Amino acid sequence: MLHNKEVKQLIFVEILIFLLCLGVGYVAYQVIEERYEQEIIEKNAYLVSSLVSKHPEWEEDIIDALTTYSGSYENGLTILEKYGLDDMEGIGYLNDIESRRREYQTIHFFVTTVIFLALSISYILFVKKQYQKIHEINHYMNCVLNGKELFDIRDYEEGDISSLKNDVYKITTVLKEQKELANQDKLYLESTLSDISHQLRTPLTSMYVINDLLLDSKLTKEKRKEMLGKNRAQLERIEWLVTSLLKMSRLDSGVVELKKEKVDASLFLNQVVEPIRIPIELKLQTLILDIPEHVVLEIDPNWTLEALLNIVKNAHEHTPEGGTIHIEVIDNPLYVGIEIKDDGSGIKKEDLPHIFERFYKGKSDNKDSIGIGLNMAYKIIDKQNGEIRVKSKEGEGTIFSIRFYKNRI
Repeated sequence: MLHNKEVKQLIFVEILIFLLCLGVGYVAYQVIEERYEQEIIEKNAYLVSSLVSKHPEWEEDIIDALTTYSGSYENGLTILEKYGLDDMEGIGYLNDIESRRREYQTIHFFVTTVIFLALSISYILFVKKQYQKIHEINHYMNCVLNGKELFDIRDYEEGDISSLKNDVYKITTVLKEQKELANQDKLYLESTLSDISHQLRTPLTSMYVINDLLLDSKLTKEKRKEMLGKNRAQLERIEWLVTSLLKMSRLDSGVVELKKEKVDASLFLNQVVEPIRIPIELKLQTLILDIPEHVVLEIDPNWTLEALLNIVKNAHEHTPEGGTIHIEVIDNPLYVGIEIKDDGSGIKKEDLPHIFERFYKGKSDNKDSIGIGLNMAYKIIDKQNGEIRVKSKEGEGTIFSIRFYKNRI
């Protein structure tokens, strides 16, 4: 408790008030004490003057009586009682001294009362201030529970309750942000499920139609074989779609931990283009690999291969027969860059800001495109602190620029 600055302040104020009141009381006591002594001296002076004026020859005896205790106390008290002078009220010249004693008692009572009231008021004000802070926290929590708009209860004073207010504000702010993120995730999930359902519905509808045609007994052997081929193509499309969606869901959920390795850029990029070499050749396209020697990429090879293959496939699909796909590696002290260029149809200006969005299909895309390849590539590269950019002009081709930064924090 003594570590709390507010409690320390209270104790300091209480001690200061107490010492101040004691100081005032001490000064008042000293003044009364001086007046008390002065009254005694004055009364003794009157008494000596009266006795000496009547009996000058007793002057030395009178002074001796005032300065020494001679004689008998009992005899003197008997004499005083004889004349009714055995109390203060009976002795007239001592009445003023009694009034000084009463003044001292009054001041003592006043100082004690002031100390008590001052300490009590300071403590009440302290407790009131703390309860006001507690009431603010209680009101704030009620607003949180009732879903009302949050207000700022942060307190920049020192003390445990002020720290509590700040911590409560931080916690509720984090919870509010998490709630908003959860709502966004819910909406995103609903949208994703709707898109997945739409993507699956198309090949399934085709398969239903093909299946109905295959049930026709009059169908020729050649036609049946053609239909079975189309059916298989739709199955392969569904398999690819489900596999891709599972990969993307693993990336989104954070289950996948990308492990970086140092790989040779030339060997790696040859692995990337290997699955698509035959389709490129069938389309009479030219593939150019421009890779300097001894360039090292620090990447997760499996996932990065998936990302770059999607980009190369995109270039292949949008490049006409006889076109060129050029892959160039750039190595400098800041990053290792990979540029994938094609001289295909390009991307419309209005589509450029959206090409990395999931399930986005540009107006110029073919009808079989699903729109998840580039989105997956973007996520994989981004999770490795990489960067991907695109430049394109309709009818003049497209350039995908990928950068893997060195020692990036």
